[in-house]
Order: sequence, then structure tokens, then C-alpha cells
Amino acid sequence: MTASAKPIAIAGAGGFAREVLWLLEELGLAGRVAMFCESDDIWRARDVADIPVLPISRLPHDAHVVIGIGNPAARRDLVAQLPADTHYPTFVHPNVRMGRRVEIGAGSVICAGSILTCDIVLAGHAQLNLATTVGHDCRLERFVTTGPAVNISGKCVLGEAAYLGTNACVREGINIASGATVGMGAVVVRDLPAAGVYAGNPARALQKP
Repeated sequence: MTASAKPIAIAGAGGFAREVLWLLEELGLAGRVAMFCESDDIWRARDVADIPVLPISRLPHDAHVVIGIGNPAARRDLVAQLPADTHYPTFVHPNVRMGRRVEIGAGSVICAGSILTCDIVLAGHAQLNLATTVGHDCRLERFVTTGPAVNISGKCVLGEAAYLGTNACVREGINIASGATVGMGAVVVRDLPAAGVYAGNPARALQKP
């Protein structure tokens, strides 16, 4: 994690934002968390976990920002709203197990119990929720998001803003398209070549209503 005494702002104020707060507490950084913040159009004044929620427009210029929003498209949209020089540290829970040949891009959050083995690239703003495993030679593009207990086998490529729901698993050598959503418990045994929602065992595209 980038070391600095700058204040930390958690963007978002929902459930995952509170889980990010817990991660920061586990890292001994609770005293630096100055605020939660939301887009001005949805902001309402209140405290969450005894920390004030402020509109994005009042975000201090020197704050380090961690995006506590689980939806990858919403997270990407919020990053696009923030100044280009915003600083996004990477936060990794202290009990995560990770090989030395793992590259983690700025703004990523890796939650407790996760395991990343070797020769893995997380391109930035990734979120790996509790107990996610990522095998060798994987590449996760920007804003990839996993729910708890997702298992990604080796040599997989997940496109930008792909989302894997709780307990989903991915066979070795699979490519998942940008913007694809894989439902809870789905088993991915073949490439998912287009954005859309996939569910089941084996995972198949859901028909639009």
C-alpha cells in the first residue's frame, strides 16, 4: 500500500463501503479515514459508522480515495467524474496470500481470505471480495469485480468491468468479455464472448425479457 499521512475518503456509503472501512481498520488506518462521499445528486447528510458522509464536490484535493462501490460500471463512472490527478491507493487485507509475481494496479481492493498465486495482473480498480482465489497467469482488466468465494482457475482473462457473483467458478483458460456478469454459483466452462448476464452450470447467457 502507498504510505502517506494523507486523509482517506471512501467513495460510496453502502455495505461494501463499510466493509472497506473494516479492511482499513485491519490495516491500522482507521484514524486516517476522514469521510465517506457520494455523488452530489444522491447525497444526503448523515453519518455512517460515526463518519460523516459528504458530497463528492467537497472531497479534499489531497485526499486518497478508495472506491467502496461493488458495481463495476458504477465504480468506473465515479472514477470518470473525479479529477484526473486523484490518488487511488491499493489496499490488501493483511491475511491475503499472494505470490511475489503478482502485479496490482492502482485503486484495487483485495479482501480478507483471498489467494493470488503467481504471474497474475490486476490492471487497476479491481475488487476481489472475501475468499476469492485467482490462479496462475490470469489477467483481470480494470474494474473487474468478484463476489465472495469466487474461484478463477489459471490462464483466464477477464475483460474490463466483468463481474463474477458469489461462489462462481471459472475453468482454466477461459476468456470473459468486458461487461459480462456471471451469476451466483455459475460454472464457467467455455468462453463468454459478449457482454450480458450468464448463469447456471454450465453458465449460459440469459434471454432478455
